[in-house]
Amino acid sequence: MLPTPPDLASNPGPTVEVVIISWQGMRESSLRIAAQLDGLPGVRLRTLYSNVAEAPETGPGQWQQVPNDHYFGKKFAAALAGFDSDVLLIVQADALSTDWRLVATRCQARFAQRPRLGLWTPRIDYTPWTPERVDIRPLDGQGLTAVSQTDGIVLAFSASAIERLRRLDYSRNNFGWGIDWVAVCHCYVNDLEVLREDALAIAHSPSSGYAREEAGEQGRIFMQQMSDREQTMFKILKRFAAERHDNLYGTLLRRLAKRRAKQNYRRCQVAMGLGASAKPAA
Repeated sequence: MLPTPPDLASNPGPTVEVVIISWQGMRESSLRIAAQLDGLPGVRLRTLYSNVAEAPETGPGQWQQVPNDHYFGKKFAAALAGFDSDVLLIVQADALSTDWRLVATRCQARFAQRPRLGLWTPRIDYTPWTPERVDIRPLDGQGLTAVSQTDGIVLAFSASAIERLRRLDYSRNNFGWGIDWVAVCHCYVNDLEVLREDALAIAHSPSSGYAREEAGEQGRIFMQQMSDREQTMFKILKRFAAERHDNLYGTLLRRLAKRRAKQNYRRCQVAMGLGASAKPAA
């Protein structure tokens, strides 16, 4: 069960900057997310967007255009450059939730309750970082699980994590792989919590539209900026989160998970009135 959030009108807690990451074909999705979050106490709203036509887009909150060839890495760098709050909450535009206000207020409440919280994420319906791979231990009776990886679909960063990430060079990491790893490793070597909100689910489409090999190489180079302590922690966490079934059985499990995620994504679209025929952009 989710804990009761604080009265945000009388006790706003930390300020949260929600940055929606949008791209070609995601304008309507971004607008739906922004509309739910507009006017929420203690929440600053910003959308970083790009499109093929380089056309301006507007909506609730601040909308900031970047070149169309900027993927997550360079958009994240832009998010850092304009950040001026206590907590940064990144939301990928192809993520689905029936209640984004609850997501933001839950994030705000958790950072208010837990001064050592470094990273916070809801439960993502589709990600390679499954609970089987990343769960370290549940926090009894709190609806939270300590994890070794978070992914970056919907992810909140503390001021400490932001300060660390601001010291990195993103110029050669357009796809953004490795950002989550640096943040996680920074947290664990500095006694900060990395937690998943188990009862708060986000539907995410199992699709991508970029070169995985190139993204991986960019991430490898990017992560060379980690300190020795962070590099050591990465080796530990990577071994902990290694694929449990790297064989035919594991391949079948991953295919089944992908199929279920697609079905759940469609159900969530229907529940939101978007229609089963709507398709997420790659």
